[in-house]
Amino acid sequence: MKENEINAITAFIEILQKIKGVEYKIDSLPEDENRNTQDVEAILAPKDKDVQSPKIAVEHTIVEAHEDQIAYVNQSYDLVMKINHKCQGKLPTNYHFQLVIPPDLIVDTSNKSRDQFVDEISSWNLDMAKTLKTDQWSSQLYNGHKVSLECCGSIEEWNGKIGRMPTRPKEEDKERQRRFRRAIEEKLPKLLKYKEKEEERYLTALLLEDVSFSHSNPGNNLKELIPEKYHSEFQLKIDYVVIFVSNEKKMIVGNVWKEESQLYEDIPDNRRFSFRQKKPIGMR
Repeated sequence: MKENEINAITAFIEILQKIKGVEYKIDSLPEDENRNTQDVEAILAPKDKDVQSPKIAVEHTIVEAHEDQIAYVNQSYDLVMKINHKCQGKLPTNYHFQLVIPPDLIVDTSNKSRDQFVDEISSWNLDMAKTLKTDQWSSQLYNGHKVSLECCGSIEEWNGKIGRMPTRPKEEDKERQRRFRRAIEEKLPKLLKYKEKEEERYLTALLLEDVSFSHSNPGNNLKELIPEKYHSEFQLKIDYVVIFVSNEKKMIVGNVWKEESQLYEDIPDNRRFSFRQKKPIGMR
């Protein structure tokens, strides 16, 4: 199990203790143990064997703001670092600069194309940086996509350097809704399998790790969020849906979006949780 998955499950255990008054532990990791068929990531069980609470089947997934968001962030940092290195000692030393590169220009391009981009944009940056003053911009089209350079004023330790300024795609909210919809559609069947088990009763939990930094509730419009064939199953058979906001694989905030039959349009304050990072809760 990956570090962010363990951290999300650990944070969920903390939430359960606060809203149910029951302390859970990781009882098993079916996805790691069952390599033949798809399975949920974890089964939680009450830490105290005398507590009569059902086990919880847990599935986790990441929700990006847009397609390939994580790849874009990683690759754009790498490109700007290379551009900054090429420009070192040649930029005005009384200003620092920020470069904006759109996602569609970076993701799915070859290494050769990226190297060419670094060479050409580095040269353009050096020409434009000489003409810019604080808060001024210069932009150009590169393979049909707008690349922009901003002069951000003077900060002594940053002067003479180029940093990365993130950008977001058009129709970001709609794209994020589509990502929530896809995440729910992909993960629901794994959880529904546990609701159909006759030999033991399970609760189910879907943990959505939102790395979009939007920090907003997806709402309660099931028509937009969930394929119609799953409407009733989602309402009746998914007991918890928690949306986590994370940074560097650590959970910062956890909002309980669905709790048994209640799907919150506006998540109440007592269902919003913040976390101090702790060591993962051990298995049995």
